[in-house]
Amino acid sequence: MEQGFQLRDVFNPTVVNQLADRITAAWPEFDREGFASTVIKRMPPLSFGARSNLIRDTLWDTLPHDFPQAVQILLNALGPEIPHCELTGFDSFVVMSMNDFVAKYGIDHFELSMQALYAMTRRFTAEGAIRAFLKKYPEQTLAVLDRWASDPNCHVRRLVSEGTRPRLPLAPRLDRFVQDPRPVLRLLEKLKDDPERMVQRSVANNLNDIAKDNPDLVVETLANWQASDSPGVRWILGHASRTLVKQGQKGALVLLGYPSEINISVPALQVHTPVVCLGEHLAFAFEVCSHSDQAQNLVIDFIIHHVKANGRRTPKVFKLTQKRLEPGQRLAVSKKHTMRAINTRVYYPGTHLLEIQINGQVWGQAEFELKV
Repeated sequence: MEQGFQLRDVFNPTVVNQLADRITAAWPEFDREGFASTVIKRMPPLSFGARSNLIRDTLWDTLPHDFPQAVQILLNALGPEIPHCELTGFDSFVVMSMNDFVAKYGIDHFELSMQALYAMTRRFTAEGAIRAFLKKYPEQTLAVLDRWASDPNCHVRRLVSEGTRPRLPLAPRLDRFVQDPRPVLRLLEKLKDDPERMVQRSVANNLNDIAKDNPDLVVETLANWQASDSPGVRWILGHASRTLVKQGQKGALVLLGYPSEINISVPALQVHTPVVCLGEHLAFAFEVCSHSDQAQNLVIDFIIHHVKANGRRTPKVFKLTQKRLEPGQRLAVSKKHTMRAINTRVYYPGTHLLEIQINGQVWGQAEFELKV
């Protein structure tokens, strides 16, 4: 990836011209120059989503204003299917605009739109577009996804789990499934033994989404899956539990072999950098001492309570390590954590709090000052 690349740059003049060429080959009456020049001229200041929407709406302006005819032209203009069970590169993002074309302009053509998304998701995931149909036609769309969960194409199967994620990034939240995820869980049940890691990861991410609002239901689901001897299911159990582990959810920790009752001590948490400037490292160290005559499995995280604009502090859990602590063992742990500006967090100066969390419980804390 080139330095300075931004996600919005996946929509660029090259891919716009390539799309225009493919549509012209499929429908010679297409106003190729009008489409390409309009998009390329208006695109530079726009964000990622706005650029995709620009392509989507300019397609509608230049294609026949008859959805069945227009979508058939787009289907005829599609490139080859993804040959392997892996995600596509940046050049295929333009198909996202075609998926969104179906979601916006084909919303009153359910069956035809399902056929179109089925073809398009084999070139670039239609996980965002399918959500429009889940909102307007929930039962019909769930029935289609139920069939697709057994599809021979791994990208179609992945769409089933990824498109139903209640909190899919860069997509509208599915409040229906935030409130009641059981219809989604029935789909994931059909996908849990999928042989492809790409699908397994999507199943785990969906469960991780559900766990943010319905933790007990996810723990119950994972407990039912625990009897499986499938390596894929075992992998899903760990990856789907990451938010639950960070939250210290006892059921999930026990499920993964990390009991809440542990016989340890953390005698001293040392912060080596009591004053940290933004862009520098927070450095700290501590020991974990076993007082048990049995080995103990530990999942060790750290929590930083960041100062917010109103002066209050909010916690953020970070993964540290997983260890098996032998009887009488003393485990030394150290960490350097970079306090640097990122798009998803604004830092404010003030007294921050560091905590050590082991198997869901806090075992030590210390403050440090952040200068911004």
